Amino acid sequence: MQAVQGFNIYRGASTLFDLVEAKHGKRRYELHDVVDYTVKFDTGTLHVRTEPGFIFDGRSGPAILDFYAPNLGTLEERIGWHMHDSLGYAQSLDFWATNMALKLWLRDICAYRWPKPEVIRRAVSLSKSWYGIPDIDDWCICNLDKVTTEWHNAWR
Repeated sequence: MQAVQGFNIYRGASTLFDLVEAKHGKRRYELHDVVDYTVKFDTGTLHVRTEPGFIFDGRSGPAILDFYAPNLGTLEERIGWHMHDSLGYAQSLDFWATNMALKLWLRDICAYRWPKPEVIRRAVSLSKSWYGIPDIDDWCICNLDKVTTEWHNAWR
């Protein structure tokens, strides 16, 4: 995986753009409609779909980092944060590939200049605690039945 070649958003662009902080706050956003898109990488295609009620936190990390990368940002940035959070449930890509997908998205689609995408990839790679099936008392446990990610390898 070395490049993002494009993406198609089928449903949910307005949902991602019109986010309102969830009632419990803490920079978490509940999606009120389906979000459905594909991302074409040089090695395959990723399909992401979340159902209404899916909650994500935009760019993870404290507000002090907003000067470096916004919590929400442009539609493209929001798709990138959403993609990364959706991949965090370990349905289709491993930990390394999940973080690489975010780096490539930020570089190729959001036009983040070096070294910003790499710094963000390294920051999210510091801990695996957010990756995989959440603990029963984790805030994102409610997302398990609201997220589907599928990876399809490119034919070579």
